[in-house]
Amino acid sequence: MPDLSTLGVGSAGVWTRAAALQVLPPGRIRAHLRNGTWQTVHRGIYTDGGVVLAPEQRAFAAVLAAGGAGQSLDAWRAVASTRTAARVWQLPLIDDDDPATGGQEQHLDEVAVRRPRGRAGSLTGHVLALGPDEVVRRGSGLLITSVQRTLLDCAGVLTHEALVCAIDDALHRGLVTGQQLTEAGSRHRWRIGAPALRRAVALADGRSESPLETLTRLLLLPVLPDLEPQAELFDHSGRLVARLDLGDRRVRLAVEADGGHGHRGSVMVAKDRRRDRRTEALGWQTERVTWWDVRRDGAATRTRICTRHAQLAARAA
Repeated sequence: MPDLSTLGVGSAGVWTRAAALQVLPPGRIRAHLRNGTWQTVHRGIYTDGGVVLAPEQRAFAAVLAAGGAGQSLDAWRAVASTRTAARVWQLPLIDDDDPATGGQEQHLDEVAVRRPRGRAGSLTGHVLALGPDEVVRRGSGLLITSVQRTLLDCAGVLTHEALVCAIDDALHRGLVTGQQLTEAGSRHRWRIGAPALRRAVALADGRSESPLETLTRLLLLPVLPDLEPQAELFDHSGRLVARLDLGDRRVRLAVEADGGHGHRGSVMVAKDRRRDRRTEALGWQTERVTWWDVRRDGAATRTRICTRHAQLAARAA
């Protein structure tokens, strides 16, 4: 009886056809794939059937498909990079699966390679020269670009809004600093994404706590520059009443970005209403926006909030 327990050890449960051939003949491999015991992730890369791969497993599969089996840190052949690396670092990629815009980039995987390998299906190999501090080995054994380098490479493929969302998240979680990203853009100023990275860093703000907050800020910043992220509102006794996603203290306008996960259900709706009553008692008015408002109906949303801002400004005059 062949021992299959070694398959995927050291590579998060994905393995190559070459590894499978060490324990099974080709016919048995085809049978496992045919009956669904195994599934194909990339050509010649397998995992157990029915498994929905986590980002780290997908990254391992991409690296193996690009020839990165059995490599060392100082002599790597393929490294998880760009969007694939961003997912492992848990950076939000707003175009991965967005029903508002139809974005479906979650099917794309990318690796850094030393030699051109072209594109195979949904896997793209980017020929990159990476410094010693730009490749790290995770506890699972996966070789991946650092967060700083990942954001630099993402600057060449993401939209401006998506890049700012990813940078905001990295800043908020303390994974990088703005100075580090500025230095990366300067050091790699010849890279295609360097100008985009500089523009995104200039607009990034680590106070944002979700991609929707970032997108709302970017939508309104050109017309309402005084909106402050995570504005704290205190009552007359000094007690913290609310921390507003965006707030304009001069006209007392709050803009709340209601994400689907944090504001779904009757309990959260009731909580939001109680909060709005508390802020209203202090003279503040609240406008709420959803993902759809910002991603699909941005012009109308901007007009609505600007109209409310003008009304409050007239009242405050």
